[in-house]
Amino acid sequence: MHFLLEALLNLLFPLPPGCQLCGRTGDWDICPTCSHWLVQWEGKPKCQICGRSLAYPGVLCQECQHRQPPFVQARAVGPYEGGLRDAIHLLKYKGRKTLVPLLGKLMLELLQRQPELLRAELVVPIPMSPGRRRQRGFNQAELLAREVARGLQLPLMSNVLTKPKETPPQTGLDKNQRRENLRGAFDVNTPEAIKGKAILIVDDVFTTGSTMAEVAETLHKKGAGKLYVITLANAGK
Repeated sequence: MHFLLEALLNLLFPLPPGCQLCGRTGDWDICPTCSHWLVQWEGKPKCQICGRSLAYPGVLCQECQHRQPPFVQARAVGPYEGGLRDAIHLLKYKGRKTLVPLLGKLMLELLQRQPELLRAELVVPIPMSPGRRRQRGFNQAELLAREVARGLQLPLMSNVLTKPKETPPQTGLDKNQRRENLRGAFDVNTPEAIKGKAILIVDDVFTTGSTMAEVAETLHKKGAGKLYVITLANAGK
């Protein structure tokens, strides 16, 4: 209900034009400061697989050296901080769906600079459990995936990957606890739709990689081909 109230207030009392990430007033969707911040972050050293920031140029982070993830590559628009984190929170917890086109555009712009990820044939969002989706009213990963699929002109497979298992929130759990919490949480209801296909997995935040690893392993077990990941933010250090 509070989502409907906020939507009505936004309609009656629209916010002044300004940066959708930091709120700075001006005739822009993203202000020069936030644009420069995202460009700077993209230019920093990152793990070639998971996209975590590295202190110095290298190939793989320690996590991926220790255990290589079951996906080819993951990339994010920016770090999970500042205006990008605020925008994600507004979308997820305040229902600010008007942010989706802009956030989707940022993901598409990143994809054009990541040719490896453009090898995907299908787009699949990270699913929510039925209970969590009813509670929130929407799946933010699906909204973002729709923008990405439309921009890439690829099929969007919103229902092929499911999360029938209700799991406690991941907040506050370490990497091992997150993995255990998600074990067996996902399933594929139409394996024939993904057999041998290269898939682009879409989510809002890449944190420890536990969710992506569990999803990727589930998709591989059901016959999927190479897997790629795109998120808005990467919270890995």
